[in-house]
Amino acid sequence: MSRDNPVARWLERPARAVAIIGGWWLLGLAFLTCVEIFGRKFFSFSLLGVDEIGAYTLAAFSTLSFAHALVAKSHTRVDFLLGHLPPPLRAVLNALAFVLLAVLAIFAAWRGWAVLDESLMFQAHANSPLNTPMWLPQSAWLAGLVAFAIAAGTFGAHALLLLLLTDWRKVNRWYGPMTLEEEVATEASAILARGADKEILR
Repeated sequence: MSRDNPVARWLERPARAVAIIGGWWLLGLAFLTCVEIFGRKFFSFSLLGVDEIGAYTLAAFSTLSFAHALVAKSHTRVDFLLGHLPPPLRAVLNALAFVLLAVLAIFAAWRGWAVLDESLMFQAHANSPLNTPMWLPQSAWLAGLVAFAIAAGTFGAHALLLLLLTDWRKVNRWYGPMTLEEEVATEASAILARGADKEILR
C-alpha cells in the first residue's frame, strides 16, 4: 500500500508485528518438527501433537496473514483490462473491489464467531493425543478473520469516501493494483533491507 495512504500507515505497524510473530512461531514449529523427525528415527520417541500444532498454526496464521497481505498490497489483483479504462471508471471499480472485499471479510468473521460459539457451547475438544480445547485454536483463527475484517472494512470505507469526493487520483493510486514501477521499488527495497541485515550480522 502507498506510504502516503493514511489508513495504510495506521495499520502497517500492527500488521507487521503479527507477521514477525508468525515468522518466529513458524521457526519454533520447524525446530520441533526436526526434533520429532530425529527422535523417531534415532531414539524411538515422539513429541506427541507436533502435527496437530502444525495444523492449528496453518489455520491461525493463514487468517492472520490476510490483513498483512492487504496492508502490504501483496494480494493478487487481475488487472489486465483495468489499466485501459478511463480514470473515473477505474476508480469506481477499485473502490468497489475493496467494498466487496470488506463485505466478504466481515461475513467470514461473523461465521467464524458462529464456529467458536458452538465449540464453547458444547465444550468441544480435539479427538487427538493433546485433547486440545477447540476454542483455543479457533480463537486465534477468529482473531485473524477479525483483523482482516477491520483492515478490509477500514480500507473499503476510505476508498468509498474518496470516491464520493470524486478524488479519482487518490482512489486509483492507493487502492488500485501496484504499477510495474511500484513492484520494482518494493522488491528493490526488500533486497536492500536484506543486505543491510547481513551487514549488521557481520
